[in-house]
Amino acid sequence: MSFKNIVGHEAVIRLLKGQLAKDRLANSYLFTGPAGIGKRTLAIELAKTLECAEPIEGESCDGCEACLKIGSGSFPDVILVAPESEAGQVGIDQIRTLVNGMSLTSLSGRWKVGIVEQADRLTEEAAHAFLKFLEEPPERCLILLIAAAPQRLPQSLLSRCHQVRCVPQGIQRVASFLKEREHLEGSQAMMLATLSGGRLGLALDFHREGRSAEKNQVLDQLLAARRQGILEVPLGTAGRLRVEEGVEWLAAWWRDLMVLSLGGKPEWVLHQDRLKDLQKELAARPVTAEQIRKLLDCVEKAYWAQEAIQRNASPRIALAAVLSQ
Repeated sequence: MSFKNIVGHEAVIRLLKGQLAKDRLANSYLFTGPAGIGKRTLAIELAKTLECAEPIEGESCDGCEACLKIGSGSFPDVILVAPESEAGQVGIDQIRTLVNGMSLTSLSGRWKVGIVEQADRLTEEAAHAFLKFLEEPPERCLILLIAAAPQRLPQSLLSRCHQVRCVPQGIQRVASFLKEREHLEGSQAMMLATLSGGRLGLALDFHREGRSAEKNQVLDQLLAARRQGILEVPLGTAGRLRVEEGVEWLAAWWRDLMVLSLGGKPEWVLHQDRLKDLQKELAARPVTAEQIRKLLDCVEKAYWAQEAIQRNASPRIALAAVLSQ
C-alpha cells in the first residue's frame, strides 16, 4: 500500500506529503481518532516513504526491500512498540528499548522511526522517560504516536507532538471499497460500513476476522446481564479496550432503538445485522415519551462510561454503572 491507495484522509496525506517535499517534518507526530480508522496505516506509510529506496512522486514504491520489511515489521530502522497484552500498558522498559534503538545510527543511512501504538496507554514512568527523549531527539529521528484517547496523555507530552486528527472515511466510501476490493455484495458491504461507523479498518476487521459474531456475542451478554440485574459479567474482567468496545456496541444498540422509536429509517440503524431483533424488541412495548427518554439516558450513560474508560477509569466500575441504570 502507498498513500494513493489509502481510502480517505486526503487532508492528512496532503499535509504529510507537503512537509516531506519541503523537508520540514516535525520531530514527532500524534495520530488521533477512533479505533479502526487508519491511524496505524498512515504511520506505517509515512515510515515507508522515508525509508523507500525508490520513492515515486513523494510516495513509497511499496515494492523495495525496505517497504516490504516495514510492512512486515522487520525493518531494523523502524521500531514498533505496543502494549504487550490486551490488559497491559506501554511500560518504561519498552520505552527505554525504543529510546536506545532510536539513538543508534541508521543502518540504511536514512531515518530512524519509532512508532508507539496505543500511546494513550503509556505508564506515568514511560511517559516521563519519553518526554525527556522528545526534548532533544537525535537528527533524522522521527517519533509517531498513535492514540484513540489523547486526553489520557500528559499535556507536556502533547505539547511536544504535532497532532494529526483522523476522521471516519464515511459509510458510502467504505461500502464502495468493500464492494470493489473485497468483492462483497452491496447489502453486505453497506451493512459492514454502517456497523463500523465509516471506519475502514474496523469494517475490514468485521469482514476478515469474523468479528461480527464476536460483537453480537458480547452485545447479547451485556443485554442479558442488564435485564437480569447482574453486574458481574465475564466481560468485566476483560482488558480496557475490550470493555470500551463492548460499551460502544451497547450504546449503539440503545441509539438504534431510539432512532426506530422516533420513526427513523431502517438504513439509519448501526446494528444493521440485528435490525429484525431491534424491531422485535421495539414491538414488544409501546413507544412512549418516557421510553424514549430512558433510551436517551442509556445512550448518554454508555458514552459517559466509554469516555471515563478512555480517561483511565476502572473498566469494571464504568461497565457496572452502565448495567445498573
